[in-house]
Formats: sequence, C-alpha cells, structure tokens
Amino acid sequence: MRTAAVTAVVVTHNSARHLPELAETLESGSVSPGRMLVVDNASADDSVARARLAGFDVCETGSNDGFGAACNAALRITDSELVLICNPDVRPSPTALEGLTAALAENPTAAVAGPVFNRRLRARRFSRISGNLYTFLPGWMQRPLKRLDREVPVERGDHIVVDYVVGACMLCRVEPLRAVGGFDERFFLYSEEEDLCRRLGMRGWQTLFVPSVTVAHARRASSDGVDREVMAPFRFHSLYFYYRKYHSRLYAELARCALWMCVTCDHRFRALTHRQQIYGPSTAKALFWSTDRVRADYERVRAQDPADSRAEAA
Repeated sequence: MRTAAVTAVVVTHNSARHLPELAETLESGSVSPGRMLVVDNASADDSVARARLAGFDVCETGSNDGFGAACNAALRITDSELVLICNPDVRPSPTALEGLTAALAENPTAAVAGPVFNRRLRARRFSRISGNLYTFLPGWMQRPLKRLDREVPVERGDHIVVDYVVGACMLCRVEPLRAVGGFDERFFLYSEEEDLCRRLGMRGWQTLFVPSVTVAHARRASSDGVDREVMAPFRFHSLYFYYRKYHSRLYAELARCALWMCVTCDHRFRALTHRQQIYGPSTAKALFWSTDRVRADYERVRAQDPADSRAEAA
C-alpha cells in the first residue's frame, strides 16, 4: 500500500551500487512511500542514472555541501506531510515504514521517530563530556560506569521518548522541521540529527525511539573504501561544534582538550603496542580546525590513496 503522505529522501554521493536494492526494499514494504527522492551531492559515479532507473526522482545539488544541506534541499521541494530520511545502505524491514508512521500518528506531539538498527536495542542520550570519555575507557573500567554511557539499553515494546535517534533512517514531520529551519548546515557530517532533535525539543516536539521497528544498516555507503580512521576527523570536529552551540565556552573548550588528549593517547598507545589504528593523525587536530580545513585534509588523504578514489565524505 502506497501512502502519498510520505516522501522517502535518500542523500547520495557516489552511492550508485546501493540504490536498486534500496528502491526494491522501500517499494515492497507493507506501506511504501508515495514518492522516492534522491538528493545527489555531485556524485562522480553513476548514482544519478542508477537512481532514475530504480524509480527515484532526482534532485541534483551540484555540489557536496553535506548531509544536512541535502536534506534541506529535499524539504524545500516536498509536498508530503512526512519524510523518511534514510542512507543509501539501510534496508528497512517490510513493516518499518508502517510502524514508524503509526508511532507518529499515535503521538501528535512527536516530530521524529527512529527504528532499531541491526537489532541493537539502545536509545541515544545527548552528547556530554562524560559520555565521550567513557568510550575511551577499557572494558573493565566501563562496566562499573555504565551510567555514563551515551546509549541506554531498552526493552522491546512500545515506542519511548528519547533525546535523539540515528539519522541514517528516521521518519519526520515536515512542518516542524521547516519551523526550526531544517538541519543546521554548519554540521557537514555527523551530529546533525542530534542537533535537529534538540532544537525540535526546545520547541516542544518529542523524538520517539520505536523498538518494534528494525532496520539493517551496512554503514558508510557514501564512503566506500574509506575506513574509520579517515572519517574520524569529521566526527570529532562536529562534536566540538555541537558543544560550542549548546554549552558554555568553558565547557566546550574543556571537552575539546579532553577529546584531544584521549585521541592522542589512544593513537600513540596503539602505535606502541602495534595495534590497528582507529584514529588517524588528523583526528585530534581536527578539533581545532575549520570545516573547510577538515574537508581539505580529507581530500588530500583520499588523493594519496588510489584505493580510496571512489570514496566521498557525505
């Protein structure tokens, strides 16, 4: 059953190989979107052609200005009540859209509903210094400090109100998003959905986590060939900007210094013990760089490695 109330929005950047399967998955659900729209951020592959062949309408932005900017482009041209924002590499379950739509219908004060990814029943809490530092601790130290974890275990059942949901797949009411100005385009990559849900919450809108709805996520469809080490600078750069936006300057600077110390120590420890690196040499520096500087460094690293020639950042 199709519903004209929902537009599926997929942001692409060199994501061609994922689009046919995603289109098939969306169209074969118990409820399918009335329109499927790809917003393409200047792909160098055949994402646009493959999207059209798969049944998507296509909006070409002409540049790569990030995930949030592409979603905002979709909000400006959609006429549906709801948008299902999803990454090219997600595979919603057959009843996913039906479940998310029902959750919003039952909760008129909710603007966003998100599913369980890869059967991981954990709700997200807003970022804070203690939660960031917790992730760097060894397992034996984390166990007695579980209360600091940014992710909270939940039981499978009815939807619950949470701080935010993962932006890789979430159903949103269009009008509330437009009322808060959509995504903050200063977040090029990472933290944009957390910022959006926080601003919606300030306007009285809730965000729902729906444990009964599941989505498979292969991760990094638009960064094929790029490992965590290369993408990490974007994540930490956005995290610092998030702290600057919502906390005092002192809090943000303390967070920046703490994250710099943790990333630097982790990188050196792994080098000394010959373990695989998960943070590249630019990650700690990115906490002090502008967005343009982080993007330029990413392009430099990618250009040096032919194996990553197909990879892009958003």
